[in-house]
Amino acid sequence: MKRLFLALTLEPDLAARLARVAPGLEPECGALTPYSAEDLHLTLSFLGEIEDEHVAGVIRSAAEEFRGLWAPELELTGELELLPIGAETPSALAAVVSEVGDRQGRLGALRNRAQQVGLSRRCPGHRADRRREYRPHVTLAQLLDGPPAPLGDLDSGITRQWLGGEIALFESPPRSAPGSPRYRQLMSWGLAVDPG
Repeated sequence: MKRLFLALTLEPDLAARLARVAPGLEPECGALTPYSAEDLHLTLSFLGEIEDEHVAGVIRSAAEEFRGLWAPELELTGELELLPIGAETPSALAAVVSEVGDRQGRLGALRNRAQQVGLSRRCPGHRADRRREYRPHVTLAQLLDGPPAPLGDLDSGITRQWLGGEIALFESPPRSAPGSPRYRQLMSWGLAVDPG
């Protein structure tokens, strides 16, 4: 059994910069566990617990759904938020992501295709995922206790545009030891990029 999700990967230098943000915000956010650069991603759709023998079918469906799709142009504005939004005790610190450029809507198209993978393969997580409001973000840390005091606006100090050129199927394996990777990439697919 594997716990799977589909996500856009991050450029390594961007992931490395984002991974350095959370530890510096512990005084404001309270005790937290920062994610490593290798674990940072932008989730498109949660698929849920999949039997091992059905993983190959998920991979085939994803390859078909993502064939020929265009890479979205994405942006970090520096804005951070605590998730879930409005929760009395938030559980995560995240960097907000938005889509930019003249061809907006590509991120939504990718999310729809990722959800279609879940629907076509009857993945258990797709129903709840379809009902959830989609807020593009990169989770930077897990909050352990929540902020010690009400927070104002948080800023990562990182503003950056980048092309979301690769989608990956990730597994969330049971963690065997502190510091072990949270996620394991099983397969990835490149997206079409506008020439010039």
